[in-house]
Amino acid sequence: MTERQKQIGRNESDARTANELVSVDGEQAKLAGHETLAVLCECGDNDCHEPLTMSVDEYEVIRSEPAQFAVIAGHEILDCERVITTHPGYLIVEKFGDAGTVADAADPRHNLKTCRVVVVDDIPEIRYLLRIVLAVDPSSTVVGEASNGAEAIEVVDAMQPEVIVLDLEMPVMDGWHALPHLRRVAPTAHIIVFSSTEVDARLEKRLANLGADRFVRKGGDPSIIVNAVREVATSGRDRQFAGDGDGGGRHVDAADDDNPGRRSGESVS
Repeated sequence: MTERQKQIGRNESDARTANELVSVDGEQAKLAGHETLAVLCECGDNDCHEPLTMSVDEYEVIRSEPAQFAVIAGHEILDCERVITTHPGYLIVEKFGDAGTVADAADPRHNLKTCRVVVVDDIPEIRYLLRIVLAVDPSSTVVGEASNGAEAIEVVDAMQPEVIVLDLEMPVMDGWHALPHLRRVAPTAHIIVFSSTEVDARLEKRLANLGADRFVRKGGDPSIIVNAVREVATSGRDRQFAGDGDGGGRHVDAADDDNPGRRSGESVS
């Protein structure tokens, strides 16, 4: 492996690491209706700091292939990368040889399994906030939304996510009735019930019998739901409720106990 090719691989990886932070901001901007993302040229020149513009979705397509990078036209290094496609303002190149090996090993998403999540809640603001807090964690991405249980069955059947975040109180079909249908169309998915509904040990047992894996109370620290998604996605079938032996899984925010039936103005922050 030549030192030059190793350095090119390291330089491109440095630019990609910086762009990972930009992509998180971009996901949040996309939720606010802004589609464009300003990223650094990911060429092998360590002194290059030139920006290029693309959509958040275009960036994610490039990042889905560890050996591919976005570079400004004229910045490609043809002895260790090939041009895959040409876009207005930039090229997509694919590394090969020693430079590709180094770049792949240094990929910030290397060996990171992205957990695909469907969010089900009848309150648009809650769905929006869940998208934002889950976008901060690179191990998860929201791939679908639904505003009631009936919609959720269709979305989950089509998307086959690893995790479903499900509210209980919704119009048309609530979470209680949707649970067995969701378990039927996505038998391997992990279902986290995320609700402000007051749930005691008896109801938690009912949720588990219907197919839920975990109950998280709305209104607490946003990191609770983010951690719950990450944990169920990596721990296999691991149902945690207050009635279980380890006593884990039921997260209660003290402020909510004063008004357990609250619906409007719920927040994950």
